[in-house]
Amino acid sequence: GCQNGGSCDAATGACTCVGQWSGTTCTTCGCQTHETCDPKAGACICAGQWSGVSCATCGCQNGGSCSPTTGACTCVGQWGGTTCTTCGCQNGGTCDPVTGACTCVGQWSGGTCSGMCWVREKQFLTK
Repeated sequence: GCQNGGSCDAATGACTCVGQWSGTTCTTCGCQTHETCDPKAGACICAGQWSGVSCATCGCQNGGSCSPTTGACTCVGQWGGTTCTTCGCQNGGTCDPVTGACTCVGQWSGGTCSGMCWVREKQFLTK
């Protein structure tokens, strides 16, 4: 018989599946990666930042990517947070939208703009 909310056509005996369910007896879930189908409605139940009808859209921003299994974002450079929208640059620095590298302002320097350079007697000192 037909599974997961599928119905049987009386004339042909073929199953008509609902949502993302497919296959001869409606037991194949058409959701992407390792997602699951709702047993009643057939809608995909997406993990983490995966979204869309078949969980194929990654919601990570600024060059981040979704884990195929958990949907958690892996962010690049100084981008962080659940969806890679928090910039970790300090002291007014900004994150590059693609690489996540910090662009520092003024005399701030370093990977997170937390170091300050002064010119003293023709020598650069980092504090």
